[in-house]
Amino acid sequence: MLVYYILSRGHHPFGKGARCESNILDGKYSLEHLEDDVAKDLVEWMINEDVKERPKVEEALAHPFFWTDEKRVEYLQKLGNVKEVQYYLSPDEELLHAIEIMAMGKTFSEWKTKLPAEIVHKVDGKKKPYPENLLGLLRFIRNLYEHYSDDAEKVNLMTIFPDLFGNAFKFAKVRGWNSTPSLRKWLRSVPVL
Repeated sequence: MLVYYILSRGHHPFGKGARCESNILDGKYSLEHLEDDVAKDLVEWMINEDVKERPKVEEALAHPFFWTDEKRVEYLQKLGNVKEVQYYLSPDEELLHAIEIMAMGKTFSEWKTKLPAEIVHKVDGKKKPYPENLLGLLRFIRNLYEHYSDDAEKVNLMTIFPDLFGNAFKFAKVRGWNSTPSLRKWLRSVPVL
């Protein structure tokens, strides 16, 4: 609750006044004063109704909310290797629809227009062009960092797409991608600050 209070600049996740205590007992909360999906994920984990499911201090500090931009980009690269992302040219219709809904109005929609044209052309020109959806962008990021590291250093993904990491993390969590063996192993190996 203290983390939410600080991040929301003085709000309480369970409300104000007399209803606050009953909301705590009922597990009714609102994170409406937070825009950052990763911060919301952390707070939800910390206020979980089941005390046993709440993180220990070390676990909370290892949460993606506290990751550096470099670690966040590394995570996006790892997402580029998820099986569903590898099949970005022929995705499942339901997955494609979910991605379209999630990406509406986000900074990473029409992502090719926001990256340097010469880099897009260089990476895109090797085979079939990447689609301008989240799957295409994740695979593009993976290949950019894997095969064009010098060009990748010229791009600050977190500045160009400030909402990409949070949305990708949330989407991957909902889809169960973070539970795949390679990502689960990598997430466990992420050092605590």
